[in-house]
Amino acid sequence: MSVEQVDGIEYNLKSLFANCRKLCKNSSKFFDLILDSRLWLRSKEESSLSWVWPETFETMFVADSKGAALVVDLRSYPMQFVEKNNCSCFANSELQSILEKAHVTEVYICGINTDFCVFATCLDSFQNKFRTFVVKDAVSSIGGKLAHEDGLRNLIKHFGSQVLLETKDCC
Repeated sequence: MSVEQVDGIEYNLKSLFANCRKLCKNSSKFFDLILDSRLWLRSKEESSLSWVWPETFETMFVADSKGAALVVDLRSYPMQFVEKNNCSCFANSELQSILEKAHVTEVYICGINTDFCVFATCLDSFQNKFRTFVVKDAVSSIGGKLAHEDGLRNLIKHFGSQVLLETKDCC
């Protein structure tokens, strides 16, 4: 989650950070890897997102910028960074290769935006044959509560209710 990405988040932001910190803090007990994947663009040609939001690619998500940096709340945790250039963390990235090399079989997703980035990452994770879960109290959406809840409903509709967990289930 980058500084820019969370800038517009109002719904559930404090608990999103608190639960992400809790997951990171207890990671060695439950997770093999902690990965940070956030938009990191060197040019608008890198991503089809520039077709949808052309105005944002002049100033936002620029690689190595302050806005593209990891949010302060999570900087103290050891995470491996994976550059992201589309809604899904898997799209045109090294994520699948990293997971396969580490013999990861289960993926737990937290972050933003429940209704499109989290959903897209969950879909690609599932399609790449990882057992996939979304930590529902560690996700939110720039579209607010309604968009977040729509995202949760779509996750259940496409992957079943077992796709959703809470932080307490992971720690």
